[in-house]
Amino acid sequence: MGELAPVALFVYNRVDHTVKTIKHLQENFLAKETVLYIFSDAAKRPEQEGEVLKVREFISNVEGFKEVKVIQAETNKGLAESIISGVSELMAEHGRVIVLEDDILTSPSFLNFMNDALDFYEEKNEIWAISGYNFPIEIPESYRASVYFAYRSSSWGWATWRNRWSTIDWEIKDYELYRRNIRKISHFCKGGTDLDKMLRYHMKGKIDSWAIRWCYNQSFQNRYTVYPVESYVMNIGTDGSGTHCDPSSARFNVRLNGGSNYKFEDNIELNPIILRRLKKILDRSIIRKVKNKIKHYVR
Repeated sequence: MGELAPVALFVYNRVDHTVKTIKHLQENFLAKETVLYIFSDAAKRPEQEGEVLKVREFISNVEGFKEVKVIQAETNKGLAESIISGVSELMAEHGRVIVLEDDILTSPSFLNFMNDALDFYEEKNEIWAISGYNFPIEIPESYRASVYFAYRSSSWGWATWRNRWSTIDWEIKDYELYRRNIRKISHFCKGGTDLDKMLRYHMKGKIDSWAIRWCYNQSFQNRYTVYPVESYVMNIGTDGSGTHCDPSSARFNVRLNGGSNYKFEDNIELNPIILRRLKKILDRSIIRKVKNKIKHYVR
């Protein structure tokens, strides 16, 4: 294992979630060797200032890592801008970053898996990102690998490299060409039919999502995300407190993988059974959440 990637943790006004997230991260085997950057966004509304202050009081005393650096925004950026600017800043300095939000619990082996995967797949240009999370899908009994490859990324505990991140067009300049091209839409939707809907919703200004733009650029470049067969991450923000998240997302709850016995696949092949099952759960579940949020959206 080479130099460990720094962890970027983005927090806002949920002190209970933040405490749990950091506690689990502190219990990682590599925590004491890892530099932790905590990005704290400022309150969007006056009534949120008290909760933001509670979070900032807590993160000012976090220990258990090689170093802890707290970056406090003076004005509210929102989640999308916070992540885009924060990750870009760390990429310029470190070249690779592991990213968490304030509602992500990690297993003790999470940092081991993420750093090892970053080392293993760095030179494989067809790989876009590493995910620490895996959706609750049934893996075929005959599948013996520790990881699989998919068309889309997950924002629930992930990592990537500077030479991938720097290629992203955050403005989606080719959007008008995309939305008139059935083949491109079909290709994008290989990762789930919700993707096209969320992209259109973002481009209409109904939501501000960094993640859908991240997924779009991945699809445009024909790259894949590495997923663990057993999840090293669990999301606790499915209680409705998170950005672009509602309680129906609880269907994506998983158990944390406590082991560290994994083996990476040198031959990058897509497993059609896994991808079919992944798309099925996404099409059934996420699209329901999207419909709830865009009741008045007309394509």
